[in-house]
Formats: sequence, structure tokens, C-alpha cells
Amino acid sequence: MKVFKKILAILAAIALLYGCLTIAVNIIFNETGWLYKEYLDDLSFVKTYYGISPEDSERVLSRMMYYSIGRADDLDITIVENGEEVQFFNESELSHMRDVRKLAHTILWSGAASLAFGLIVLAVFIIRKDRGTLRTMAKACLIAFIIALVIVIGLAIWVIVDFDSFWTMFHVVFLDLESSTFDPAESRMIRICPAELFADFTGNLGTYAAVFDGGLAALSVIYLAVTKKKKNDRVQ
Repeated sequence: MKVFKKILAILAAIALLYGCLTIAVNIIFNETGWLYKEYLDDLSFVKTYYGISPEDSERVLSRMMYYSIGRADDLDITIVENGEEVQFFNESELSHMRDVRKLAHTILWSGAASLAFGLIVLAVFIIRKDRGTLRTMAKACLIAFIIALVIVIGLAIWVIVDFDSFWTMFHVVFLDLESSTFDPAESRMIRICPAELFADFTGNLGTYAAVFDGGLAALSVIYLAVTKKKKNDRVQ
């Protein structure tokens, strides 16, 4: 029974960390205000070279992000390009975005399930006042966070050194690379979504994830410290 509870505690700790990560993903896809600043300041060349205004660029990408998580039902959107009103997406881009939507839904739903599982297990251990198992859960959470942090740091270095290869590998692992490769001469989506934008997106996601998962790790450290002090007090 003790072994089962420890395994359950470890799985719940990992589930909570993953659930917090998906909360960060959800925030990034919903809070799109940062996009306009990107296009107004850092990506203003989109207007110069491709004739698409910052307002239209931000509006399209906001729709893309909302569509990915189900807040928008379709990608039927028009823009003004070099003074002419055109339909923004072509069929290949729409197919790619349907794949992105499936991936985003899988991540968010699995994250919600993981978070629910972790919280239920935590609540049960708290109600049962199972301090030993709660300490196991806190330790597992801390260890998992440290491992995840090492991985994230490694990925961050990869992103900084060679973002293109990182982004290619992401599509190889999670999406269909062939259907995700577009020629800027034919794809408006690629024109308004240069590597700089995705690099900033990844950085923002990492920041939110660090806040949520780091907060969970900090709570684990506090709990371990407090319960250790109480244990020492009882011994004395």
C-alpha cells in the first residue's frame, strides 16, 4: 500500500507540473495583446516588404491563435495587401492550421485532465492528513521541476543558437513537416510569421511556465521545510 501511495504521489506531482505548463500555453494563446506591439515595433518590415499593415497582421495572427484553441470556428478572414482586398489563407495553410488545432486541443485537454488528477490526489492526501505521502509528492515535484528546468535551459540555448533547426525539429516531432513547409513567395502566413515572432512566442511561453511551475516547486520547498521543522520539534 505504501508503495502504491508513493507511485500515486509521484504521478500526481508530474501531472500537476504538466498541468501548470498547459495553463501557460492557454494564456499565451488567449492573451494576444503582445502581438500588436510585435508588428508595430519589431516586425514593422512586414508592411514595408509585403504590403500588409500591422493591424491586419495582428488581426490574422490573433485569429490563428484563437482558432487553434477553439475560440474561433474558422479562418475565413480577409486583409488588404498592397491596396487590394484578398482572402488571407490558401488551402495548404488551412490544412496546416487544422493540424495545429488538433495538437493544441490535445495539449490543453490532456493538461486539464492532468491538473484535475493531480489536484484530486493532493486533496485526498490532505484530507487523510498523510504527511509522509505529501512529503513524497513534494519531493517528486521538486525533482521533476529540476529535471524539467535542465531540459528547458537546454532547449532555450538551442533556440538562441539555432532557432530554425529547433522549429524544424518541433514540426518533425509534433506536426507533418512537409505540410508545414511554405514558400514565402506563395504563403502570406509565412510572410507575417517570421522566425522572430515564433522565437518571442517561445520565450513568452517559457516565462509563464517558469512562473507557474516555479511557484509549484517553491510551495514544495516550503512544505518540506515546514514539515521537517515540525518533525524535528517533536523529536526534541
